[in-house]
Amino acid sequence: MQALTLAISPAGVAYFGQQFVVKDLAKTLGELKPPTRRIEVPDFATFTADDSTWYSEIVVSLSNGKLTGVNPACQSLTQEPGGKFKVVLLISNFTADYAWHEKYRVKYCTVWCLSDDRQAYFTYRPLIGSLTTTVDLAFVYNQSTQSYDIKVEQTKAESANITASVPGQSVLQNEEQGCLSRHVKDSTAQAISAIDFAPGVSSALGPVLRSIPASGQLTQDIRYEFAVGDSGLAFPGDKGIAIGATGRVSYKGNFYPAQPPPPLPVPPVPAGDHHLQAYVSDYEINALHWAFFQAGLLNTTVYPADLPYPDALKVKTYVDLIPAFKPYQSFAMKANINPKQPPVNAFQQVYEFTATAMRSLEQKLPATVYQSITGLGGNGYVSLEDLKDDLAGAGVAETYYRDIEDATKAMGMVVTQNLGFTLTIENGADPGPNVVFNVSRTDILRDLGLGETGGAQTLKYSFRPVKSKATFVSSTVPNFNGSMFGTIIWPIAGESRYTETLKEMGNTGVPIPIMAGFHFLFKEATLSIQEGYVSILAQVALNRTAFMSDWARGRREGEPVRPVWQGFRALAVSA
Repeated sequence: MQALTLAISPAGVAYFGQQFVVKDLAKTLGELKPPTRRIEVPDFATFTADDSTWYSEIVVSLSNGKLTGVNPACQSLTQEPGGKFKVVLLISNFTADYAWHEKYRVKYCTVWCLSDDRQAYFTYRPLIGSLTTTVDLAFVYNQSTQSYDIKVEQTKAESANITASVPGQSVLQNEEQGCLSRHVKDSTAQAISAIDFAPGVSSALGPVLRSIPASGQLTQDIRYEFAVGDSGLAFPGDKGIAIGATGRVSYKGNFYPAQPPPPLPVPPVPAGDHHLQAYVSDYEINALHWAFFQAGLLNTTVYPADLPYPDALKVKTYVDLIPAFKPYQSFAMKANINPKQPPVNAFQQVYEFTATAMRSLEQKLPATVYQSITGLGGNGYVSLEDLKDDLAGAGVAETYYRDIEDATKAMGMVVTQNLGFTLTIENGADPGPNVVFNVSRTDILRDLGLGETGGAQTLKYSFRPVKSKATFVSSTVPNFNGSMFGTIIWPIAGESRYTETLKEMGNTGVPIPIMAGFHFLFKEATLSIQEGYVSILAQVALNRTAFMSDWARGRREGEPVRPVWQGFRALAVSA
């Protein structure tokens, strides 16, 4: 299965490297400990005219090392064949603080000889001019944990320009030729170069990548899975990353029961400065609608006070039209809207009189013809026949139909719904008298954009009502004959309020996989509807405050990210 795909550009890889690998790896590298080092120093002796001193069994132990002043700079981050990445970091002018413990045997000879075992403790602070660290990484998917990860394949470090200042009171200061100091310097260089960077790199990079699956946790009950899909994890031309994700959706552990869609194609790796391109299939949107339906979040109750015109739900308003209402004229009604099935979305050709289309038509059409269609501004149509009917009704000659079709034609997402619409008269009876309708409704999804819901990065959208029809089903009001009543009351007492409910769902949106702390630059994204999917071309940025909070908690608790639904505002359903 593959309902969502993603391609990350070389620019996106480089951005991740600069913003995270370099900046946040500095903290990790600064916490690394240089290994304990045992230095066995060659014997030496000093002589004067009157005596001689012999130093032997000299051992220097360097322990409790720590690094200070670590500020790595990225020399290069390159993508190697087969999903490998090489990071070269340069750390300049930092200090390794060690506890210095020396033990040795001294033999002092004049007329006679005396021997003694001695030891001393000092602080040793060598200055390291440079440390070049090469880290070979592999971006992998762990099937057993169903998470993305970085595998550290190899690290190599090489130090240079060591200033090894032997402690002033050390026994080594008695050696005049300086070879022992060079011995200490070489041993120091070996110790610094032997630092094991692999655990630090893994602990720094692992949590942020393992956070990708958690970015699909939309609410406490609604979860999108971003396990690797049919096309797997690939590295096209060794320039960028391509990921196919399953995109399975569950509500309280139960999966969306629709048949898996045909595998979605993987987008090409973006060129230029764009960080990523994603494709989102209609399966993902339909699954969101299903989850909201399962949760009862689409059920809507409307009272008079909820409407701009409260009298629309007062019985007295309709007594002249429907005499059977007269016994109840002092009462109000409430309206219940209950979808019978989840809304179903499909990609198809639509015709929309957007602001852009209207500007184009103003340039193409004669002024008199354009004036005739100004009343259609903002309208949407899901069939050419409906469009032509309205053009004919506006008095537009068929000669201009083609120009209008071309200007308004687009690939769109059309949503169809079947609703129950029940009006209950609140006269104190249980149950109260009611009137029941079926409503068929068609919308076009519009205003595609990127946003955030409780920490999840989501594809958001709104609904443009296209047409609806209320059909009378039954009534417990005696002698009720209001077959046309649904046509009157649904638009003013039901449709607008239900549109607000749909707006809540569209404003929640469909999650897009992303690493913890990163977010889309909403205003710089380009979204378009293609045949069978929504295309998203976007930039990302790192929210360092949010990321460091999650990063620190992940290292502390072993869990890389917080659930992204924390802080998710309750979806208000009118009641």
